[in-house]
Formats: sequence, structure tokens, C-alpha cells
Amino acid sequence: MLNGLPRILIVRLSAIGDVVRVLPALHALRGRFPQAQIDWVVEEKSADVVSGHPDLDQVLIFERTKGSLFQRISAFRQLCRVVRDMRYDIVIDFHGLLKSGGIVRASRAKERYGFSRPRAQEGSWLFTNRRVPLHSLLMNRIEENLELCKALGAKTHDLDVSIAIPDEVLDEVDQHMESVFMSGKRLALIHAPVERPEKQWPLESFASLADMLLADGRFEVMLTWGPGQLAIAEAVQAKSRRKPTLAPETPDLKHFAALAQRASVFCSGDTGPMHIASAAGVPVVAVFGGTDPDRHAPMRLPSEVLYAGPKNPTTPIPLRRAKTYLQQITPDMAYDACIRIAAK
Repeated sequence: MLNGLPRILIVRLSAIGDVVRVLPALHALRGRFPQAQIDWVVEEKSADVVSGHPDLDQVLIFERTKGSLFQRISAFRQLCRVVRDMRYDIVIDFHGLLKSGGIVRASRAKERYGFSRPRAQEGSWLFTNRRVPLHSLLMNRIEENLELCKALGAKTHDLDVSIAIPDEVLDEVDQHMESVFMSGKRLALIHAPVERPEKQWPLESFASLADMLLADGRFEVMLTWGPGQLAIAEAVQAKSRRKPTLAPETPDLKHFAALAQRASVFCSGDTGPMHIASAAGVPVVAVFGGTDPDRHAPMRLPSEVLYAGPKNPTTPIPLRRAKTYLQQITPDMAYDACIRIAAK
């Protein structure tokens, strides 16, 4: 409620998947404070996840500049001035790093919530006065975020969340999909690109999975990709014998979410689009290797995780070992998981 009370600010700047995983906390906060003004400060690249959300009143976008150090500092200081002038009563730091701590400090809010150490890093805990300890460092990120909400008296919310998609975007995506696929078969989306090499399932494995799903006879397969990732999707297509369809370029995350909603199953590594698909209610098959699925896999069902590494690794998994774990996950395993989960 704009101009409602209390005035609450959520601080979670990036990355895309991490912003998605704060959405259950947003729902919990709105349930606890139905008359509050709830705003969110987020970086521009992740803003589509939360813009237009019915539980939010305003989205403050931090436009990170690629200019000089002076320009970047100036942009951050301008954001902090905007936050200060909003006179928030409660600020909640879901990010837990120095840059989010600086925003919390600039707010001058009476109640400033954040994680205790070691979850809070880079001195961010110095800027909060309501520090919330976690009973385990192995909690899923969604569970961690809900712990901050519990400190404000919010009840644990279910995991049903939403990403606001304008009707015109839904219509645009529907028209494209209907022009490409006319068989009436189920749609399987495969998203091969990831941001870090220790998360990368071999492209040959993605290609084999696409071939298996197409040979099954019940699925159409589309290869999705994001900015700068077209070459990876094209490489998967080239390695495939049956040539799955390349997804169109999606101009923003709302178009991607609309595309994901059309799928019967979504398969990828540990990446932001995986969390968008999960938020859209799509069954997800997630292939993990270099990150801990207990902390980073989707919690919303139906979902299935394929992982061959150690249980709850306490240190980062080296790249060579992560690749070994990923290679142990076969296309047959992923195909079986897709069939199981698409039937639920």
C-alpha cells in the first residue's frame, strides 16, 4: 500500500536466481504487514523479476554504470540518497554483502534486519541492528530468507510465488510458440548455458537429452538462451542428431518467464533461468556439480535434482572435481527424470 505503514524496504540487488528466491519472503512480509508500504531495491539486470509484482509498491532500480570508479561510486551514492529520502521504518538486508550494507546504513531506518555472521559477509552486519542467526549454514537460500521474515513476526509462507508478466508479453510469446509448434505435443525446454564452468554439464549430454526427448515422440524440444549465450545453444543444436528448435531471443526476463510457463518440463544446470522456471510453476530437472543442491536447488515441487558430488560440501568444489561429478550424470538419467517429473 503506497504511503502505508510501516514503510519497509527489501534489499536484494542480484543475481537473478537469488532475487527469485526472495519472492517467498516478500509474500510472507505482505501477509504480516498487509497495510505496509513495501519497496524493493534491485539491480537493473534483475528488476524484471520483481517489477509489477502485486505485493510491491515501488521498485528502486540500481543502475550500475560501467564507467570509471568515480562514476560507479557516484551512482551508488545517488541510490543511497534516494533510499535515505524515503524514510523507511524497516530495512531488511537479504543480500548480506558490503554494498547492501551501505544501502542499509544510508536508510537510517530504526529497524535494520540482516543475517548474523558468517552468513553476513564483508562487514555488512555492522550496518544492521537486528541480526538474525541461522541454525545451520546448510540451509536452502529460500529457508534463510524466510528466517529473516520470522524475526519480524511473519509466518512461514508456502512456496507459491509469481512473476508479473504483462498480457501483451504473454500474447506475443503465445503467438510465436503457436507458429513454431503445431503438433500439440508437450514442450521440453533445455537451458544449457551457465555462468560458471563448475556448473556446466557437457554440451554433448544436453544434445543427447534433446535427442532422447524428441525420439520419445511426446515432446517438442526448445533450446533456450540468454544475452551472450546464443553460441552455446547453437553448439547443442549442432551436436544433436534431431536438431531441436532454438528459442527466439527474449528481450527481457518477463519474456523468458512467459516462455517458461509454456513448458511441461525444464532442464538446466544451476542457473537463474532454473529459478525463474520454478517460480513459474514448471517442473524442473536440475543438474548440479560444482554447487551444493541442498542450498541452491529449487524447493518448489515438482522438481528433481541430479547430483553426484559429496553431501553438503563445506568448501568450494574445485573445477576439475566438479567436472568429474557432472560427467557421472548421464543423459539417460536426465531423460528418466524428465519423464518422471513431466508426468506429475
